[in-house]
Amino acid sequence: MTAQHRFLQATPDVALQDTFRKHFSLQLPFGQFCWNLTLLSVLSLLPFLVFFVALTPDFTKILVANPTALSRFSRQVVTNGLPVVVIVNYIGFVTASGVLQNAKRSALRYIFMDSLVRAGAFVMLHMLIYVFSADWFGSFGGDRWTALRVVGPTLERSYLFENISGVYLYALLPGTVITYLAVMLNSTDTKNGPFSARSVKVIIVACVSLVLMVTFLSMALTQLFSKS
Repeated sequence: MTAQHRFLQATPDVALQDTFRKHFSLQLPFGQFCWNLTLLSVLSLLPFLVFFVALTPDFTKILVANPTALSRFSRQVVTNGLPVVVIVNYIGFVTASGVLQNAKRSALRYIFMDSLVRAGAFVMLHMLIYVFSADWFGSFGGDRWTALRVVGPTLERSYLFENISGVYLYALLPGTVITYLAVMLNSTDTKNGPFSARSVKVIIVACVSLVLMVTFLSMALTQLFSKS
């Protein structure tokens, strides 16, 4: 029986475990691991990016008719969105792989802490990239302070999909779901498996919490810089 046949006949739990080990294990060569994460990040971004462009009135026409607008939009995605999603995914998969080594792991504790880390990393990476954009591309009038001040107001509206940061925020969810499903395998507090009703509810709540935490952190950031 070939590996492909075994995969097709495997239970969802076994198939998930094999997929995670094959594509996202820390036992892989570093370059292959990073390539797989980058590919996952690109595939996570594309549907939301297409959805955002389609929802924004006349945006498609502007991108087609104005090469400068298309160039700036593409640069924004490549230098801001993709690095953020790749790095947050990297953090999530590395920590998940470490947790998987612990036979007595608590999936619920990991998921709670991971949501906090992902939300914090998402906001901090935007702060860093906005400052770099001011230096390298002259964005925000080339002013670092202005760059920092707009991070909060921009990200706090992301959950509504009102700007392109919403694309980056929701593009975190596919990688998040994959790691949470993997961690729930044989966990001490999710004995019915990652595809049980309870586990699915936990994952949904965790994903919603991630979005809300980014929103709350962004609002706090707005308040912080408004007083400075």
